Amino acid sequence: MQHSRSPQVSLGMPVYNGENFVAEAIRSILEQDFDNFELIIADNASTDRTAEICLDFAADDQRIRYVRNERNLGASGNYNLTFQLARGEFFKWCAHDDFISPNFVRLGVKALVADPEAVVAYGKLEYVDANSNIIPRPASGEPSVSVYATTFPDMTGITPGRRFRMLVAAGGSDNAMFGIMRRAALAKTSLHRKYYMSDRALLVDLAVLGKFVDVPGMTLYNRDHAGRSTKLADKMTRSKWTNPGVKNHRCFEHLSLLSHQLEIAWKGRSVAPLHTTLPYLTVWALHPFRVGCYVLELIGAVSPNLRQSIGASIRRLGVQIGKSPSVRLQKSDN
Repeated sequence: MQHSRSPQVSLGMPVYNGENFVAEAIRSILEQDFDNFELIIADNASTDRTAEICLDFAADDQRIRYVRNERNLGASGNYNLTFQLARGEFFKWCAHDDFISPNFVRLGVKALVADPEAVVAYGKLEYVDANSNIIPRPASGEPSVSVYATTFPDMTGITPGRRFRMLVAAGGSDNAMFGIMRRAALAKTSLHRKYYMSDRALLVDLAVLGKFVDVPGMTLYNRDHAGRSTKLADKMTRSKWTNPGVKNHRCFEHLSLLSHQLEIAWKGRSVAPLHTTLPYLTVWALHPFRVGCYVLELIGAVSPNLRQSIGASIRRLGVQIGKSPSVRLQKSDN
């Protein structure tokens, strides 16, 4: 298969030490019933067999572009790199441990072409385990299985201000984060910044710019396994996963997210007036849990050891630190 000079879709796959799952992810892309795409694989200086596996696929299909970083850029830098290398009108991030239905790209592109105001087309989300078995959804009335604890809100026919509020409340979504996006709209965002949870703000940014379309029939199979970033309980470990150069005293996950969302509200005030965004964001930020997180992060800036000691004491009392009330599953790829 030859490269198209101007592929309609660019698929960006950031990966770090993904030898266990990357082959299945690549196969699901090559088995799409839509072929006008390029697959950009950005290897974040993997130390396992990732390079060998990806190069084997690239040798057989010239739509695949394999790039290996000389050093680990962190998850944020590697995600952004795949977008910067993209040439297509539409773009999708592809996690190395996920896979997609054979019609995913075609249906997503069709939805965006049909609606010029839409910036993201997403589909159904199914969670699978390490062996690619679907994790059953809980029956009605039963306690939620952890991975199905949150659902993505319906965003049909609503204003930019309300979309802003809904995405802030949702705390992000793998449905949309790994949907088909309009590249021109994505280029207007700040992309992934160098703090954990920055993908939440990225979706808020996109929501101000345009509509998110739920497309029946397209399915993302999102893998829940021991190596994903949601298993990283320590704030410092999460921060270094995102940005290897971060200093121990500068782990400002929650403060960075709040600052980023305030910036988005100001930037988008012409289409989402501030009276439709700032009051809600203020109430959201003043939730006691978040206020506690802000205080702990500020304490950590002065004394990381004191912050860890306080955090450990709180955890012993049964309070979870490091998660927001609207928990979502962030991807594990670098």
